[in-house]
Amino acid sequence: MVLSKRKLINNLFLVGFAFYGMGMYRAYKANLSAGLVICMMPFLLILLIHGIDLIYHRRQRVRFTSTYWVGLLYLISLSGAQWMAFARGFPGFNWMNTTVETLLFLVPFHAGLVVQLRNRDDPEFDFAGYILKSLMLLMVVNLLGYAAGLRNLIHGFEGRMNLPFLRTLYDASHILSVVNLMLLFHFKDFVRKPFAFLGVAALYLVNMAIMVNVNSRLSLLVFLILTLLFVLRIIRTVRFLYTISLFTMPLLMSLALLIYEILTLPIFASIMVRVDKEDVTTFNSRTHIWEAAWNWFLSDRRGFLFGNGFNGQYWLDMMEEIAVMFETSAAYLVHMHSTFLQVVMGQGVVGYVLLCILVWQAYSYFRKRYLLNAIEAPLFGAVVYLMFIWQIDIFMYGMDIGHLLFFLILSYISIERPAAPVLGKT
Repeated sequence: MVLSKRKLINNLFLVGFAFYGMGMYRAYKANLSAGLVICMMPFLLILLIHGIDLIYHRRQRVRFTSTYWVGLLYLISLSGAQWMAFARGFPGFNWMNTTVETLLFLVPFHAGLVVQLRNRDDPEFDFAGYILKSLMLLMVVNLLGYAAGLRNLIHGFEGRMNLPFLRTLYDASHILSVVNLMLLFHFKDFVRKPFAFLGVAALYLVNMAIMVNVNSRLSLLVFLILTLLFVLRIIRTVRFLYTISLFTMPLLMSLALLIYEILTLPIFASIMVRVDKEDVTTFNSRTHIWEAAWNWFLSDRRGFLFGNGFNGQYWLDMMEEIAVMFETSAAYLVHMHSTFLQVVMGQGVVGYVLLCILVWQAYSYFRKRYLLNAIEAPLFGAVVYLMFIWQIDIFMYGMDIGHLLFFLILSYISIERPAAPVLGKT
């Protein structure tokens, strides 16, 4: 049977996250540029197939939404920060890896647009299902690699689950938080489909077990709070959730002592291996970095509008003392442990505002689809998690896989399409 171009493109999209993870391992194991090419290989093939098809067939009429243009501006800003760092002589940057990183930012987003174009006339196209399956495939590949003895090359701790095909230890917890929030929408029809229900429940519990073994406190905290909001359906009526998310960092810092008291409760102490008061209340020394950024805002503000290039804080001499605290001599590698602060330092307030607009557009669209109980509703769980976590972790920045996830989700709302279907799932 001949595989249609649409199915081929969809299948390439399905393996996209797994290739991204394996390519990242290759990038830090051997050659950065070669590894990053592997990261985007399925997405490059999607664009190649689509490009060849355009040569032989009449072009489809495409109208981009404002989300596409804002997203493109943000990606240009992000790429510009890389080239600024290269021009200033950032350690390890050269023209080759800077070019490949730029492609890594641009290619998957546009490949996602091709997926939307190929499926926009199919009312049963389940993009949320593809995202969920693709993320689960990534985790299966990671578990197989872990069972084979491979470990994370970039960031890991003794005694914790250091999955190999991710940039950092904590990415596993973030990805599984997204997966489990999406799985909440699949707990249904127990009477008619008990085995399917139990299968989802088993997968959910396995994911929880992995999250506990990764032991990311911030991720688990955000995940549990959002789970309660979804399970109790509070999230259907809560107002100003987006606005509240913008203040996640100061709220977290002001509630640090309360969080410590919660984590020392027996139910959490039994699963959390790190409950030292200083460690918890500073969120593993993250608050020292965040306070340095606040001091920069009050007394310096160099690069405030357009940023200082990739890891702009390095050029501001903000990371010397922090590097000692983190026991590393490479101050230029210390990031802000927050996507929004990393964007502000690298791309300035302009880049930050662009990302805020994109997060709002994703939240607004998928919330409407969630309230309509539409086919895309599970993506609302993913978007809400990303909406909070980008404030307090690097997960959504640059080469991190959360950035890929977010822009693939954005691709769904970046082209005009027929009225999105409401399948009435209950």
